[in-house]
Amino acid sequence: MKLIKKDLKRMFLPLALLTCLGLMSVISTPVQAANPGPFFSISILAPNTNPARNQWSTLMVEQLPKIGIAVDVFDHTGWAQIGPRTWNHPGPYPIPSYAEGGFDILFIGYGWGLDFDPTGLFTSDGITPYGGNYYQYNNQEFDWAVGNYSQSFAWADRMHYGEEIQEILYDDQPSICIVYNVNLYAHDPVLDGWDPLLWASAYQPMENWSLGSATELHFAVPADFVDFHPYLIESTYDAQWLTQIYGALVERSVLADRAFTPRLIEDISSSDGLTYNCKLVANAKWADGTAVTTDDVIYTYQLGATESLGHTTYSFNTIYWDNDSVVKIDDDDFTITFLQPYVFQDGNLGIQLLPEHIWGAIAPEDHATQAVTWATSDPNKLMGTGPYYLENWDGTNGVVHLERNPYFKDWYGEDPNFEDIYFEFYSNKEGAISALAGDAIDIIDSEFFVQRSDIEGVSGIDYSLVAAPGNQEMSVNMLHPYIGTGELCPIASEESGRHIRKAISHLVPRQVIVDEILDGMGYPGVTHWPKVSIGFDESLEPYEYSINLALEQIEAAGFDLTTTTETTGVGLVAVISILALAGATQIFFLKKRK
Repeated sequence: MKLIKKDLKRMFLPLALLTCLGLMSVISTPVQAANPGPFFSISILAPNTNPARNQWSTLMVEQLPKIGIAVDVFDHTGWAQIGPRTWNHPGPYPIPSYAEGGFDILFIGYGWGLDFDPTGLFTSDGITPYGGNYYQYNNQEFDWAVGNYSQSFAWADRMHYGEEIQEILYDDQPSICIVYNVNLYAHDPVLDGWDPLLWASAYQPMENWSLGSATELHFAVPADFVDFHPYLIESTYDAQWLTQIYGALVERSVLADRAFTPRLIEDISSSDGLTYNCKLVANAKWADGTAVTTDDVIYTYQLGATESLGHTTYSFNTIYWDNDSVVKIDDDDFTITFLQPYVFQDGNLGIQLLPEHIWGAIAPEDHATQAVTWATSDPNKLMGTGPYYLENWDGTNGVVHLERNPYFKDWYGEDPNFEDIYFEFYSNKEGAISALAGDAIDIIDSEFFVQRSDIEGVSGIDYSLVAAPGNQEMSVNMLHPYIGTGELCPIASEESGRHIRKAISHLVPRQVIVDEILDGMGYPGVTHWPKVSIGFDESLEPYEYSINLALEQIEAAGFDLTTTTETTGVGLVAVISILALAGATQIFFLKKRK
């Protein structure tokens, strides 16, 4: 009998189910030693937005029973369902276990800058709902180390307390770091003058980028543009193109090992880390030719301390400056006195300046909507001291068109290499690669997750690798009675909870994940501190993958390893995954018939 395509589609799910049921007899024969326990169960929460993370979260669900930890629920879902269980939990607090509406373990990736500050993320004053510490990690020794670190003025002190912070995180494991990603940027072979690490961190203006004699650069990004104000940014892509428009008093420089160096001021110095004497560079101008003055600096810092602007950095900014922090001496000279010491005080000098003559008449609470209005109807209003200004935003096709700032040379000394830059939205990796091969695009953003195998051998395409300033991890609910407080372990203590977390860390096959899932584009994870952030402790080694070492930690928490259950070569999770794939394919077919 001849089957037409529609009949085959209808038969796909039954065939998949029969295949899986057939596999059950094959996988019923044990191929490894019996698992201990199970001693207790947890639930896993994981976002479904990253293909590589999908693989290692599934891998870890299969690993946990090997040390007696059963998995009740593997909730592989979207961010809208994850937020309310973690950092956006509606209360009452503390955040409970997954079964009660919170979480047990969350798989998540973080992106940080070149300076890492754990304040509010792991410190007790930031425990949700007061900050980003949804881990609910509470360690007075850690708080003390972070307090000293955040107020370090001397470089040696900063390095000392940074290492102490990492040692505590390494021992406590509230964040079980899996890998440090390496990003791949596919690009034209002649692309030059850029620093991939600064770019990935959204720190780099593009005046020195070049493509031989080309006067245009086209950059492919995988998301629409939604933010048009430098203080109201949630997307890295928007931060990157806005950095081309809005300059700052200081910037990170490749020539200074990516430390902050003067940009719109002649020097950067302070005797106490609090008061900085500043002088604007000669001929500093906005992109419309208006002179930059001290009044613009005062306006910018006062705006940064204005709550009604609606920015997420308000609470942070007001720790370090207020409306009186910038004192005018004359149009070019001023002082900035910060309210308290801060290890990253140079970064507080690096906030992007806004022109008062453009924004001063706009109420702070209207800045967000005004920026969108100008981007749509009067784009040249979005200009600063940077190498480019906004020429056009095509919201229909997702294209931001920047044009060269004609007054940039007056104070910088030379023009940017490109006359025009286009940031362009592409909906998929294949389309972006095709555009790059066809010379319609010059560089593809790393978030397309292009693999070397996608582009190797393709004429006219090269790539650059850069370690990302972030990490991929398992976040632990530190109030969970087994993996957090340890109160329900046979030896009821916080030390038992620590043993359980260390056991889980020993179960992470980090090198396998790097080699086989990430195609070598990564580094085994150590702590939450990013590998490329300043002060990373190279002396700490990733937890060794070892079931025996993991079981030793389980036993140290008081569990009896002689209690065992039978195991099979392919776990139940793998079967469920096959069924899920079959179901998803069936849904796809049904949608296609509509």
